[in-house]
Amino acid sequence: MSRAEAPTSARAVPTPPELAEAPELIGEAPPDVTRDRMVQGWVAAVTLSWFGDAMWVVALAWTAAQTLSPGLAGVVLGAETLPQAVLVLAGGVIADRFDTRRVLVTGRVLQAVVLLTGAIAWVAGARGAALLVTLGVLLGVAMGLTIPAGATLARQLVRTQDLATVSGWNQICNRVARLIGAPAGGVVVAWLGAPGAMALDAVTFLVVAAVLWFGVRPRYRLPRAPRVSWSAGLRDGASYLRADESARLLVLGLSSLNVFVSPVIALGIALRVSASGWGSTWLGLAEGAFATGAIVGSLAAIRWKVARPARAGFLGLVVQGLALAATGLDSRAALLGAMATVGVLAGTASVWLSGVFQRTVAPSHLGRVSAVSSLGDMALVPVALPAFGALAAVTSVLTAAAAFGGAMALLCLWFATRPAIGRLT
Repeated sequence: MSRAEAPTSARAVPTPPELAEAPELIGEAPPDVTRDRMVQGWVAAVTLSWFGDAMWVVALAWTAAQTLSPGLAGVVLGAETLPQAVLVLAGGVIADRFDTRRVLVTGRVLQAVVLLTGAIAWVAGARGAALLVTLGVLLGVAMGLTIPAGATLARQLVRTQDLATVSGWNQICNRVARLIGAPAGGVVVAWLGAPGAMALDAVTFLVVAAVLWFGVRPRYRLPRAPRVSWSAGLRDGASYLRADESARLLVLGLSSLNVFVSPVIALGIALRVSASGWGSTWLGLAEGAFATGAIVGSLAAIRWKVARPARAGFLGLVVQGLALAATGLDSRAALLGAMATVGVLAGTASVWLSGVFQRTVAPSHLGRVSAVSSLGDMALVPVALPAFGALAAVTSVLTAAAAFGGAMALLCLWFATRPAIGRLT
């Protein structure tokens, strides 16, 4: 539908969240989530996909580093990012308008086809930067258009009170899959080469598609957005965020967190270890402390139910900001303790905040609002990383870590004290 064909009502402010249509139960109510084999099978399939992604990232990085110049290798590794950022808002409109399973299955099958085609082309001799960049762009297109749909699926499968639990399972499985998948990628690329890694990752996508198509059946029907123009759908999403203060604050808070955390974790720790001359082993130990802490934190958050999870999550992130600042100290013990603390608080806050997010955002707008949150990460983190590096270069690693951690603590304290956040349950 063209812009001219869009009805004038599409420009109106959406229904207030307290009056928004709730998800409609289809058939029998779902069982307790701990006995829900369908949801557990879905989580297992997605975990396999995360494992394949982690394996492919390492295999791609190694292949690019071994066969291309450093500049071209950087282009290859970043090729997925731009199409994701460009298309994720459109993906939000798709998520709120079309059947979630069909969107996700289509996306996963397309990703598998892209990787299998790439493997065949590589074996046939079409190797190099052009092929790898093309694969990255096509995979990024598929991800950008389907990430928001994936964010709405749990809302269609489990009861509202189980959303945080399922989020916790996903957080834990994601971290475990990446911990195992990264070294597996090194083994696979050494044994089978780039085409082998492509084919194995394609298999994981096909498994996810099969589980979604044959094993997953939504229990709740979400209200769907009207079939208006794409721009009208995006305007409606923006109007919804303007009208709903709680949803708006959650989006702003969640979008800004990785702006402070990612530069410290991805760059600051390496700079600290290098400047102190401790050796690369300590970088691995620091990453391990973070991952272990995050798993422990997610497990704790699943069991520990709090009355005001949004406020508790942001208050925990205030402490996390202080721990981020402590990673800049020239002390091995301080580094490991700070990284473990950052991980624990990341795990607990992720579970609490993601559960609140799914419960708070109107089901009719969940895809578009999730897309805005994802875009914040995609657009801001690439800017924050070089900013952290520049600040560390002109001052010190400790100063940069303290600046980013302190800013995060102050921002999260502000979010935690907002009445609209404090009343969320």
